[in-house]
Amino acid sequence: MYAGQESDDVNGSRHQHGPRMLATRVAIRDAGIAIAQGTRRELLMFDRTLDLDLYSTEEFIEAVKTLALAQPDSPVRVLLSRPDKHDQSGSRIVGLAQRLTSRIAIRRLAEDTPDRPDAFLIGDRRAYLKRPSAEGSEGVVDMHGRREAHRLCADFEQMWERAETDIEVRRLHL
Repeated sequence: MYAGQESDDVNGSRHQHGPRMLATRVAIRDAGIAIAQGTRRELLMFDRTLDLDLYSTEEFIEAVKTLALAQPDSPVRVLLSRPDKHDQSGSRIVGLAQRLTSRIAIRRLAEDTPDRPDAFLIGDRRAYLKRPSAEGSEGVVDMHGRREAHRLCADFEQMWERAETDIEVRRLHL
């Protein structure tokens, strides 16, 4: 396969091999949904907040829920760099995390962590969606980009270790 060549993935969907530039929020949303739907073991999300249209679509939420219920030990981890309490209060992913506490973990970067403008989503350490600016409408997706996905995973793991549980997200179950 060469960059730009298409093939069917395990779901029968067509995906281009190699990095593909995205120039609209709709394209970013669709790529994020495709990654979430194709993930079988682990989904990692790093973003400033949860306000992006991607995180509230029915397709994305269903894919996250399916993964969370199929795998033990927090197969879905969300890391927020600058969470906004208002943005999180109505977030569907937060609601799902509150119901599936052992399957979906949400943390926020420690206050002393340098700010990062980017955002990314990684599925099974092979597929990734990366946006240089979390608020922007441009990005790169690669459904088979193991090298870059592993680099992003390493960044994620370093930040995750220093991150704090977001108490705004947690809910007591009595």
